[in-house]
Amino acid sequence: MTFWCREKIEVQVHKHPHYQSLNEKLMKDISTLNFTRHENNVYGTNIKGSQFNFSSNPNIAKPNGIKLLEQWFTQIVKDSSGMFSEDNVDINFGTWVARLDKGQETVLHHHHPQCTMVFVYFLNTPKGSSPLVFPTSGKKIKAEAGTIVIHPSILKHKVPPNKCDNRLTIASNVYISENGINF
Repeated sequence: MTFWCREKIEVQVHKHPHYQSLNEKLMKDISTLNFTRHENNVYGTNIKGSQFNFSSNPNIAKPNGIKLLEQWFTQIVKDSSGMFSEDNVDINFGTWVARLDKGQETVLHHHHPQCTMVFVYFLNTPKGSSPLVFPTSGKKIKAEAGTIVIHPSILKHKVPPNKCDNRLTIASNVYISENGINF
């Protein structure tokens, strides 16, 4: 599904065709990660919960499940845009895992100019999981396991206070360049 926001920005929403098995792998992959609470995050964060950022932990290799998710994102973007070929595009990911428990939220923010695009993948969505909200456009994306939301970095978004424990998402700042030109 694709929709356009009031800002004339395209947002893509896709469901992974084998999300149950992917999510099992991802849950196993992240079970050993040491999450950092937002109060202890020295880099600053809009996530008022806990997170594990692979960019901040370069000695920990990205698990295969995360790599599969990044590959799926890459295929979606290449298929939908038609502007990238295998030979001339470079896509780099700044990926993290976020956990929101009851009452925790992600404040309104955007990712521009730090990256080109952003994705959020819903991994664990217990009853009461808050949606992803694009308040300037009046759009909400229900938190459903196996769903990925892709949008340009300039689009403001937030997650209202959560009503459950262990809402898990995997998100990434995506840097895209073609023949050395950043998008």
